[in-house]
Formats: sequence, structure tokens, C-alpha cells
Amino acid sequence: MGMNYYAVKNRPTVRSPIHIGKSSFGWLFLFHQHNDNWCDPPIAWNTYNQVKDWLKKYTVDIQEYVIMDEEDRIVSFDEFFDLVDSKQKDKKNLDNDENFLHCKNVDGYRFTDGEFS
Repeated sequence: MGMNYYAVKNRPTVRSPIHIGKSSFGWLFLFHQHNDNWCDPPIAWNTYNQVKDWLKKYTVDIQEYVIMDEEDRIVSFDEFFDLVDSKQKDKKNLDNDENFLHCKNVDGYRFTDGEFS
């Protein structure tokens, strides 16, 4: 069982939420890689620090977005990154991890630009 996380505009809008990634039991957090210059603001998430900086700017500093899980619960910036960081401590032998091999390993964090379920 997994839980998807999104950055959602902090006001009514017809725009789609931005998929941040997925937390699945027994696995490292899987970030959804973005290179979306068409977005306002543009999103370029290819590393953990880029995700963290973007979310801090737009969910904490400017408060234009909120982080929500797929069950419509708001998750604070600190709660979200506590979750991601705790999942990093559960590292398995990633060299033999079939699911990890199909993702990009960026400084030990998992990223993919593929589809999510």
C-alpha cells in the first residue's frame, strides 16, 4: 500500500495538482521528476534539494501551495520531509533492488519521470 503526495494551490483553482511522489511500505520515497517550464511557477525537480527548496519556497515562505496526500489531508512541510528522511533510513541493498533499478538514483534518492499509480 502506498500514499501519493501533491503540491496543491492554496486557493480555489482549476489547475491540476503537482505530483510530488509516492511513499510505499518498505521502499524509499519515490519522487516524481519534473522539468515543467509551462507551469507557473516553473518546476525543475531533479534532486532532493531542488524538491525541498521549491516546496519550502511555495508552501512555507510564499504559502501559495499546500502539501496534501491522496486522501485530502494537508501535510506540513516538516511532516512531509520527516517522512521522506525516515524512509531513507530504511535502505535495503539497493544494488539488487529490482524497483530501484528502474528509477534514477540521485544521491541516494529515487526519482522517475514515469507514470504513478
